[in-house]
Amino acid sequence: MIGRWIFVRDAALEGPRSRWGRLALAVIVVLALIVLLPLRLVLGLAAPENVSARSVEGSVWDGRIADLNLGPLPLGTVEAGLEPLPLLIGRAQFSVMREGFSAKAYAGGGVSRANGSLALPDGLGGLPVTAISFTDFSAGFAGGTCTQAEGTMGLTLASLGPLLPDAIMLSGKARCEKGALVVPMRGAQGMEQLTLRLTADGRWQADLTLSGLSQVTADALRAGGFDTRPGGIGIATSGTF
Repeated sequence: MIGRWIFVRDAALEGPRSRWGRLALAVIVVLALIVLLPLRLVLGLAAPENVSARSVEGSVWDGRIADLNLGPLPLGTVEAGLEPLPLLIGRAQFSVMREGFSAKAYAGGGVSRANGSLALPDGLGGLPVTAISFTDFSAGFAGGTCTQAEGTMGLTLASLGPLLPDAIMLSGKARCEKGALVVPMRGAQGMEQLTLRLTADGRWQADLTLSGLSQVTADALRAGGFDTRPGGIGIATSGTF
């Protein structure tokens, strides 16, 4: 009788209902692993090499990244999470948000719907840039070429000296040009022009031209590293993100 009961029990465990039970358990385990997947692990696999952070906490869907840096661009501490809907078309897209700034970043290099401003305490190369701003800004690269660029980018430059005591604010529309992301910017008076160029390998160039300056002001800036340009003076700088 005991042997027959064991046989019946084993047969029940091997039946269709038991197989469905094991499948359901496996699905639950997989879903739990997905839900609890650490953001740190996914970020390590998906983020470009020039991304660094002090710490990464939380799940891939709802995490926190402390002191996030994209090359020389400090994003600070942000809330970040993988968005599920873009996964349906094979795109790993993250929402990134902090006070005064938000954006969508996706694996492989690219950003969309960036809005807000970020401080640049170390400047931008040889330019005393104090902040960078975005308005509905999007940019993407594929195969080493700029494939998408739209929206507005702006830069704020600190005073260039006692003869130019006011900060300079420039902005312009982004576009793709000869495989690079290019943003030609102008100041409010049109006397300040800056062109920012970024290639897929992270190299950037910034060229600033100032016109309409007095001879005394122009001479002072030339003594500080500016060169003579047609109609004004200028300075160029470059680096790598």
